[in-house]
Parts: sequence; C-alpha cells; structure tokens
Amino acid sequence: MTLLRESIKFDGFATLPSGVLVAALAGVLADPLGIPVGVLVGAGVFFIAWGAGVLYLGTRTVIDRRAAAAVGIVNVVCAVDGVAVALVAGLPALGTVVLLALSVLVAGIGGLQLFAVRR
Repeated sequence: MTLLRESIKFDGFATLPSGVLVAALAGVLADPLGIPVGVLVGAGVFFIAWGAGVLYLGTRTVIDRRAAAAVGIVNVVCAVDGVAVALVAGLPALGTVVLLALSVLVAGIGGLQLFAVRR
C-alpha cells in the first residue's frame, strides 16, 4: 500500500503546482510552445483541480483502490492523448519535445499507479 499511496501523493504534489505555473505563465509559454494562451490557462486550471483531488485521495487513511486505478487509467490515457497531439498539432520543435516528455512522465506515473493497485 505504501507504493500506491506514495505514487498517488507524488502525482498530486507534482500536478497541482504544475497547474499553477502553467496557468500563471500561459502568456510567456504560449509562443515558444505553440499552444494558445487559453488552452494553457484551461489546462493549468484543470491540473490544479485534478492535482488537488489526487492529493486528497493520496492522503486518506484508506485509499480506495478503484479510485486509484481510475487515476492511473486517466494518466495513461492523457499520456497517449499528449503523444497524439504532439504528433499531429504542428507545434514548434520545443512544444513537441515538451509535450512528448511530459507524456512519457505521465505514462510512467500512471503505469506505476496501476502496478501498485494490483499489488
């Protein structure tokens, strides 16, 4: 259960502040990444809410395994979506590299969460 708890908490602790940074810096990041400001702000707000929910799940006395599995599945699906967007959206090189790198990280944490649920 420790691996599950720690992977869920890590996800929340990484996602929530990342959302704050993406939303706050959307105007600065938009041009180099090739992603519109509105999309970055929306993603940042989503990451704040998602990260808070995931963090809440990770701090419960008993972690609901179905909820933890759902978090892992959402992470893997988001990673696949990120790769698809990176490959078809016509982003500049920096935007493509950043999106692919983030997708790999999100897939890794999602895979770890799914592995930990089944332990």
